[in-house]
Amino acid sequence: MFEYQQYQPSEQLADYIECYWILRAEAGFLNSPDALVPGGRIEMIFNFANPVNWLITENNPGGISFAGPIFMGQRNKVFYATGTGKANMLGLRFKPGGLAAFTNMPVSGLLNAVIPAALILGAQINNWEALLYEQQDTNAMLRMLDALMIKALKVVPRDNLLINTAIAALRNGNEDTSIAAICHQTGYSYKKLERVFIRNTGYTPKYYHKILRFNKAMRLIYTTDALTSISYTCNYFDQAHFIRDFRQFTGTTPGQFKRGDNKIASILIKHQSV
Repeated sequence: MFEYQQYQPSEQLADYIECYWILRAEAGFLNSPDALVPGGRIEMIFNFANPVNWLITENNPGGISFAGPIFMGQRNKVFYATGTGKANMLGLRFKPGGLAAFTNMPVSGLLNAVIPAALILGAQINNWEALLYEQQDTNAMLRMLDALMIKALKVVPRDNLLINTAIAALRNGNEDTSIAAICHQTGYSYKKLERVFIRNTGYTPKYYHKILRFNKAMRLIYTTDALTSISYTCNYFDQAHFIRDFRQFTGTTPGQFKRGDNKIASILIKHQSV
């Protein structure tokens, strides 16, 4: 048995939350280390089954594991996750910059981190897990999580419009042109834009564009073996540049990644837009 589904938040939260998701799988789903590739988002995760070891690296083979709900921050390199037993998770994926609607904590502090959710949303979130688990079905669980997140709303983030405009420009254009256009449109210098971007997304605009470009390329390797064509389509300087970035974010080459059993990455490629 395997189930992964994404659900839209209510209209009141749509500017800040990209989706809710559920993941259920039989024992063995994460028996082997599975790649956590950077996607530029922050996740809040409720784990109703066996513990998961997150952010495994060569220097930290045990990873990080907490009881209770967690926040997984944005990442700038590949990590791995393992777990035993069945998987049963409920997650919330924030839009870039969306977490600022719920906390004053700078997002930059979450880079390459997993922390207890209570450190961001307060101790009351530790009661949410039991409340959510007790719901009769998935729809009831999602309605409750949405209602709890509405109550947790603090303010409309002051930089929300700017961040959304900047990200749309970066998604639809090349790096230099898009950043120059954003600065011209807002009247911000690059340095000011960079400070706002780091505070809200954890990345500089240039690095966020690097994450976007990698994610576009990662999806394209499943449609063609022509790496030169992918490099050109995604505006890499050359094929060597593309492969170097790909190794940084996946730990392997495009060909090896394509042939591998990348469970979590495959879910996101199938269900999640860049």
